[in-house]
Amino acid sequence: MKFLASLFVGICLVASGGASFGAQSWVFTMVDSVSIATAQIQLSDLAAHPLPARVANLNVGSSGMPGNEQCITRKGILRQLVTSGNAGGVSFKGSQSCVVVRTGETLNPHALRPEIRRALQRLVPGSQQGAPATWFELELPAKLAIVDDNNYTLKVAETSPLKPGRNQISVVLNGTNQSINFPVTVTLHQFSETARARMKIKRGDVLMPELFEWQWTDLGQKKRNTDFHGRNSLMGASSARTIQAGDFLRQCDLKPTPVVLTGDRVELQIQRGSVCVSVNATARKEGCIGQTIPVRNEMTKQLVNARVMAPGLVKWRN
Repeated sequence: MKFLASLFVGICLVASGGASFGAQSWVFTMVDSVSIATAQIQLSDLAAHPLPARVANLNVGSSGMPGNEQCITRKGILRQLVTSGNAGGVSFKGSQSCVVVRTGETLNPHALRPEIRRALQRLVPGSQQGAPATWFELELPAKLAIVDDNNYTLKVAETSPLKPGRNQISVVLNGTNQSINFPVTVTLHQFSETARARMKIKRGDVLMPELFEWQWTDLGQKKRNTDFHGRNSLMGASSARTIQAGDFLRQCDLKPTPVVLTGDRVELQIQRGSVCVSVNATARKEGCIGQTIPVRNEMTKQLVNARVMAPGLVKWRN
């Protein structure tokens, strides 16, 4: 095994030396142990003497959580130097391996809770008029590998408003010697009105707010009686089924209300450039606002397709 390791080192040195022939010689003297307070381990952390600037900041590993120990070997260092193209001219002295001890303490994320809540406040949507106030819950990691917890800046990476229910948000913590991202789970509780039928509503009936009892419902709950919420959602809708008294209104119970019925006399607008003329027409099919239906031009007796713009008004699509 020692022979294979020596052979590997020799091959790497020949390869790196051949790639950078004539590189200035330098010596890496590795200490046998070191304590560091940063998350990343740099080559200069392991050296007994100053190194050339081009290799001093080379990242050779991660120190993990405070209190962790990690062993870094000459072989691993050489591999990093070869990969980065900096092995030319190097010779090794000192220890064959170095034990790296991460100093400092883990930070309890709950100490950050008030600051995280303040940073999240800009993402909280407002409450509807008359509704209970919107609020949110926080779930934080158990530990954070932060050494210097007295000198940091905290920000929330997300810019979009929170949605009702569970949201995964990334928090960025910039310290003196490190920067980390960690996730927090934010459960937003926002309230909107849900509808429960006061009486039997027949299929096809136009849905009016007075047909329902309204109650504020937390949209952040995992289980709700209905996916429908908001009185404004009734606008222009009819019942897609027969709804019994006491039933909660669901989103699938709504369908657009036709504003033009088969056989209705409508105004047909015809646009040609900047000129718009209107003629009488007869609807050959019912339609909701925005739908395209066939109508008969009473002047020419021809069928044309027209978009429903409003009750009694269609516009020719040529």
